[in-house]
Amino acid sequence: MSVGPSTRMLLNVVKAGRQRQITASYSTLAQVCVATADGAELVNDHPDVQTWSLPASDAVALVHANPGESWTLLRSAQLLEQQSVAVVPPHYRTVRTAGGRAVTFWHPPGRRHDDAAVSAWLTASIHTVHPKTALWLDPHDPFHGLLDSLADAEVDQAGKRFLREHTARLREDWDRIDWPTPPTVILADTGMARAHEDSRCPRLLLRRPLRLGRREWDLVAARWKAELLRGHPADLDAYTRAYTARARRDLVQLHDQLATWSGYRSVRDVLVLTEVMRTVARAELDGRARQLAQHQIACLRGTHQLPWTWGRR
Repeated sequence: MSVGPSTRMLLNVVKAGRQRQITASYSTLAQVCVATADGAELVNDHPDVQTWSLPASDAVALVHANPGESWTLLRSAQLLEQQSVAVVPPHYRTVRTAGGRAVTFWHPPGRRHDDAAVSAWLTASIHTVHPKTALWLDPHDPFHGLLDSLADAEVDQAGKRFLREHTARLREDWDRIDWPTPPTVILADTGMARAHEDSRCPRLLLRRPLRLGRREWDLVAARWKAELLRGHPADLDAYTRAYTARARRDLVQLHDQLATWSGYRSVRDVLVLTEVMRTVARAELDGRARQLAQHQIACLRGTHQLPWTWGRR
């Protein structure tokens, strides 16, 4: 593997499961761009989308486990560009496939811009996109495929049983939510919108396609970590001010009263479960990942008091 020095060092210390995952991702990358893959550095090795920096071509490559989502991601970025929403643009407006995976290429996003107000402004801009311009987007269903990795996950049987029962309870709660706003275009992630800044302006960094869903998901996603996890401060006042300044006038009161909304806790708990299942899916990689998965399951079961410590994120 002609990876960069940082990734080479990483491969020397991680367990076999994670080595296989990284190697398979790089193999796909090398097949679709033989020249530019030399010296690639792994930036993020999420099971669904691995992010690689390509110094030789001054680009970023995303290796997608789901080829269908890669096309939707490109269309999502194009939609936001058309709607004058600042987004990191694709380097090529095409998808290349190999080994059952897909690769998309993007311009370097620049440095991370950790500003709650910027995140809020970008999120509100997404919410202003009329859903009729994006009927091709998939509907947001946080339970779709959520437990797919559970049967073979490296967690004990008691943990698996709890997660199935917990998911069933949350699904019932979700189906009873009285949503205060109609469906629209949403980010559908589990945290604040990720902004990066180049020499011009902060831009949204998309790593997953947009969805048609409820804006309340994005708003709760922006705050749950600050509420439940130790070491996750967030300037929620700045977020609220920026969001309400950009949002439609009839939605300002909604955001101001979000924490007292009847469906708030149900949405928050589904967000937390989604994050836990992402950790569970990674439990096969090494002992630390397995330990973290068991710890997060214990948090859901009430074994640990709030705020929870989930380690570095």
